[in-house]
Amino acid sequence: MISKKAGNLTMVVCPQCQFENPNLNKFCQSCGTSLTQKYCPECAATVPLNTLECHNCGTVTGTVYLAVVSPSSLVAAQPDQLESLNNDHLEGANTVEEAISDRIETEPLTPETPQESDPTPAAIEPEEEIFSQADIEAITIAPQDALSPSGEPSSQDMESLELPIGAYLDPQQRYQLLEPLPPLQSGETLTVKVLDTQPLQVSPLKALEKQDSTPSDKQLQTFIITAAQPYFSLASEHSNYFPRLQDAWEQPFYSVIILEDFTNFPLLSDLWSNKKNTAKQIVYWLEDLVKLWVLLEPWNCRQSLLEIQNLRFFSEDSQQLCLKQLYFESPNSALSLSDLGLLWQELFEQSQRTYVGSLKEKLRDLIEGKIQTVEQLQKDLMVVLDEINFPSTSTPQPIDRTETPPSSLNQAPTVIPAQKLKSLEAVGRTDIGRQRDHNEDCFGMETQIKIQETPQGQTSSVRGLYILCDGMGGHAGGEVASQMAVDTLKDYFQNQYPHGLPTAEILQDAILQANEAIYTENQQGVRSGVGRMGTTLVMALVVGHQVAVAHVGDSRLYRLTRTHGLQQVTVDHEVGQREIQKGIDPELAYSRPDAYQLTQALGPREEQFVHPEVQFLEIEEDTVLIIASDGLTDNNLLEIFCETQLEPLLKPETPLSTAVDSLIALANQHNGHDNITAIVVRAWV
Repeated sequence: MISKKAGNLTMVVCPQCQFENPNLNKFCQSCGTSLTQKYCPECAATVPLNTLECHNCGTVTGTVYLAVVSPSSLVAAQPDQLESLNNDHLEGANTVEEAISDRIETEPLTPETPQESDPTPAAIEPEEEIFSQADIEAITIAPQDALSPSGEPSSQDMESLELPIGAYLDPQQRYQLLEPLPPLQSGETLTVKVLDTQPLQVSPLKALEKQDSTPSDKQLQTFIITAAQPYFSLASEHSNYFPRLQDAWEQPFYSVIILEDFTNFPLLSDLWSNKKNTAKQIVYWLEDLVKLWVLLEPWNCRQSLLEIQNLRFFSEDSQQLCLKQLYFESPNSALSLSDLGLLWQELFEQSQRTYVGSLKEKLRDLIEGKIQTVEQLQKDLMVVLDEINFPSTSTPQPIDRTETPPSSLNQAPTVIPAQKLKSLEAVGRTDIGRQRDHNEDCFGMETQIKIQETPQGQTSSVRGLYILCDGMGGHAGGEVASQMAVDTLKDYFQNQYPHGLPTAEILQDAILQANEAIYTENQQGVRSGVGRMGTTLVMALVVGHQVAVAHVGDSRLYRLTRTHGLQQVTVDHEVGQREIQKGIDPELAYSRPDAYQLTQALGPREEQFVHPEVQFLEIEEDTVLIIASDGLTDNNLLEIFCETQLEPLLKPETPLSTAVDSLIALANQHNGHDNITAIVVRAWV
């Protein structure tokens, strides 16, 4: 559920139509969707949004976070200082903030609460202005090290912190313990799961971000406790790796950080042992761990990488590494790359995997301290990748270690192609479908093949840009949003970044510019009474043998090759997939009435709520890319008709334009309920 702050009134954005409602509304004023209830994914019973479990079948339906509890830096403060800090610090505010896909979930843990047909959450009250710009400037709280208290609490104080299941961690009685909190020892950090009993309410941290006058980084740091600052900064800049910070505050004897709960995500050690994962994938994970080492070093959090149980994946299919939480290094620790090498050695020993190429020798050098720098380690891993890709070639030439390494931590993989592309062609089509009265889909494409004759022979360069957007909602029309996104991205990659393969950071910057353009238009429309609009996005940028793929929403990209058949590359940003990533059974996840509701889109919200997913592919054999809106992909249409409609695309004699026309006709025959758009890209090597 999206929420926005408008003056002194908290607004709740309907998950169905994105209409902004006052927070006390029970139903959306525009489409009638309930704003106080949701459906149980197991039995489809109507469940109040603030309960932990379904009253009918016991399925967990509440919003659960991970709470990291540490001894507080305030233990040495005077009582009057504690009272002032607790009043001024971010401990609770009656504001609202949720992601596009999140449901409104707002009821205490007690199962005895009488079930009403449409209860109004008792905890929600009209809010008042929390912070003005003058308030922010007036309050200055010196940053303190939450992990190194300036005074030690007595044993009696620490024993008093023992809390049972059902107790609240915060004075506002929002975060309720789902596990008992044992007595907190000095220097100890505990993690427990908590239920957010007021999920419609924005955390105070989010409220500060949403002020009309945006506070500076310095002001934000003043209002975020020291132990939470790494989470705030790292997740904001590198959301692919870290849980997002929901809330944080300090009590007299302990501090609390509220995080996204990654505890049910798959373990790296389990996937490392899975023989289906190739040696190349293992090396990619090693590269990710090196990147994380660099990111965590300034925050003294490299210990996070040395806890095997802390290394997770968003899902088994995503292959995207992430950390469950951050572990801070002790003041006297002297971690080095050797410690990282020992972790890698432990992973190999546990999994009993064999080392590939020269990896064993390089790992030995790392543990013995012969590899002193991250740059040297990154280059050694690239050598191992070359050995995997070209096992029959001679030993790679020594690499000049004086070269300047790539500065970006999100660079695309660098692999020398075994083949060069000799041809790249693409055809795009869009159709209104059989039930819509206008087309909200939009696409843009450009293919460039440059051939140069030199005394040494003929050289060629290949570049292609392919963008597809599926617009939605608002009186302004989804077609406006989709067209704006296509135009913004085409301009970016034709003028601002016209050459080479972009990094993930560059791709995300381009997409956020598109989001900003639509969001600005939405804000202007709100002031004039016009509804909001948004769009999905899927794009592919082909440069030589490499492809950068980015998407937001449920428009998809597929890859078809003779070796691997049809593969869905992107994963839909929708409620059902979100539940699957949390560990819910797929059949159960998609039994929810809102399973196909989008969790990501361009335009409805500011950039901090948009998280494009970026991937890099390599074209190693003849390849077909199918980029499509859900009018074509719904009901597994491509998977069902792959043999008859798609596999012929790998034959040179199959005309691409005829094949795309056939796909549009097929979608109209079997779907037809939505607009239909397809871009088919064919690369020959």
